[in-house]
Amino acid sequence: MSLDRWLLLASLLFGVFLVWKFIPRERAREAWIIGLFLQVITWVSGLFVVEMRWISYPVALLPRINEVNRASFSFEFFLFPVVAILFSLNYPSKQPLWFRFLYYTVIIGFFTLMEVLLEWKTNLVQYHEWKWYWTFITVWVSLFLNHQYYMYFKKTWLKG
Repeated sequence: MSLDRWLLLASLLFGVFLVWKFIPRERAREAWIIGLFLQVITWVSGLFVVEMRWISYPVALLPRINEVNRASFSFEFFLFPVVAILFSLNYPSKQPLWFRFLYYTVIIGFFTLMEVLLEWKTNLVQYHEWKWYWTFITVWVSLFLNHQYYMYFKKTWLKG
């Protein structure tokens, strides 16, 4: 197995650790809603970006998946949803607007930086027509829409 696949496997295991350690059992229903709704967003947008050939994912943990779905299965359906779950469950809603803006910027900036480093140093992701700022913008929009849906769901369905 190549170094890129080991890195992908390690990041998936790290994602499992984050879920196990930082998502309280009593909030599992909320975590499912957040993760599943984000997958709706990333499935459509991820496929669009890949089909337009703006970005590609040459190395996959399970190579046969790339024959059917050229988007990054690991990223779109697991790693990004884990980030979104942690983002929304820990969102500082009672903090001032500037602090919430900083929360968005730091989380999304770190996420974008990690993708840029992966694009630069590995074959896990390759930018063709894509730029780092598109990642920043699309992650921001995805997390914003996902968090708004979560707040709506929490207000409407999880009344306690």
